[in-house]
Amino acid sequence: AKVHLCCGFQRRFDPSYLSLYNQIKSDSIGTPLTASIFFGDHPVPSREFLLQGGGNIISDCSAHDVDYIRWVLGDEVESVYASGTSSDEELKETGVIDNATMVMKFKKGTVVTLTLSRGANYGYDQRCEIFGSKGLASVKNISEDASELSNEFGTHRPKWAHSFPQRFEMAFGQELDAFADTLLLGKEWPVKEKDCVAVQKVCDAALESCVNGNVVYLDTQ
Repeated sequence: AKVHLCCGFQRRFDPSYLSLYNQIKSDSIGTPLTASIFFGDHPVPSREFLLQGGGNIISDCSAHDVDYIRWVLGDEVESVYASGTSSDEELKETGVIDNATMVMKFKKGTVVTLTLSRGANYGYDQRCEIFGSKGLASVKNISEDASELSNEFGTHRPKWAHSFPQRFEMAFGQELDAFADTLLLGKEWPVKEKDCVAVQKVCDAALESCVNGNVVYLDTQ
């Protein structure tokens, strides 16, 4: 029987990330030269989760952004360098990295920095900024609601969205619609097997780099 492979990289379905994708594809900023992506997890995982091997931050948190930036750029990662740190001595002593940075060099020349953190205690912090030869395009954070208070103490806004179910609620809905179309109407799922494999290779290379301290070159043939 034919079985569909439907990998849920939800940024491809999110309205803001889709808008950024279309801006890049329409040449609104020219040639993409650099990109800066920030993934700040919230709520901060429990100490027990981290100490009991709750997933390496690179393996656990980078895949969605790696897939997205590959898709936007229409390019493959040529090399990656990664380094991580522990936010306190207890985590350091047990070898738990809860903050990390990846620097990816793409084949066409774009340099992408992806910063990952378990400790965004102010809300779910998800940002992407792409700088090009003609301009800059970005995805900003989404607040819990659209209210704003201005008084003699300044301007006050709500916190960022609580976590991924709130931030990507619309994306998950669009993803479910696409999933139904694939199953019922035979429409092609946008994420291919080769995309999944490519993302995993980048994550594995970043883990290797983080351990060894070297730039890791990928086979992109």
